[in-house]
Amino acid sequence: MVTIKSFLDKTRIALNRHRFDKALEKIVRSTPIATGTDPFTVLSMVHHRDVESYLLAIKSFCRFFSPRRIVMVCDPSITDQDRIQIAHHVRGIEFVRAEDYRVVGIPQGGCWERLIAISEFAQSDYVIQLDADTVALSDMPEVRNAVSGAASFVLATEDDQDFVSCSEAAKWAKPRAESSEHIQILGEANMDRLPNFETARYVRGCAGFSGFAQGSFNRSKLKSFSDTMSQILNDKWSAWGTEQFASNFMVANSPIATVLPHPKYCHPGREKSGTVFLHFIGYVRFNTDRYARAARETCSALGTT
Repeated sequence: MVTIKSFLDKTRIALNRHRFDKALEKIVRSTPIATGTDPFTVLSMVHHRDVESYLLAIKSFCRFFSPRRIVMVCDPSITDQDRIQIAHHVRGIEFVRAEDYRVVGIPQGGCWERLIAISEFAQSDYVIQLDADTVALSDMPEVRNAVSGAASFVLATEDDQDFVSCSEAAKWAKPRAESSEHIQILGEANMDRLPNFETARYVRGCAGFSGFAQGSFNRSKLKSFSDTMSQILNDKWSAWGTEQFASNFMVANSPIATVLPHPKYCHPGREKSGTVFLHFIGYVRFNTDRYARAARETCSALGTT
């Protein structure tokens, strides 16, 4: 039975999606960007359906930074025409195939190829992972300081978040795991079973915007963590969400790491005056017209060719 409220909710979401799609049409007429001299790599994994959203994300980010490398991990759905369009808008971009970042014993899909690619690129450079559903609104000094200080970073999900011990993370998650099958909760509830749980750290962050200092982790460390969690969770370790869990762990256990202040960096439902970066995660993406307004503002700032 369709209630009036559910009908109005669906109508509102459909309208906001339409507003965003119309605003996004301008991104393909906006001024191209190019790689520069800032000492880091920006890496994103992109699906065919997200090409224009990615252009919005990377162009908004590059209003405030000029990374020396921009890398796109191409989902198999990316077409030759997609590559031509993106290369026109992002001069100097490097394309790599997701299929080339699959490792036996590590889950496939669910953005794992992205994290494996990061583990490789982070051997020679600082790497910032940028989701295609993000928009940078203004300068991001915390990100700039993290890069210059060789500190990994993670996007927070709550106010005043910080790194905690694996024991503390497991203690928090265990009672919640009793009523939840979400893979992140299940993983967190078992963190006290990791070999180094007494000294390892964790943070319940979001992988959509994360920084990895050069040498902060490698494929071997990632494989070891995946092997251990696979032994604990069995087939559940291949579920969607395990990559974010692993990404949070890799950031937390970098030699130097920081949590970006929330809500200065947040999703649109938490935005306040002074927010500089928004992650339009799916369940709040079109609740309001904020994504459309952010797209219009960015396109206006970029100018057109």
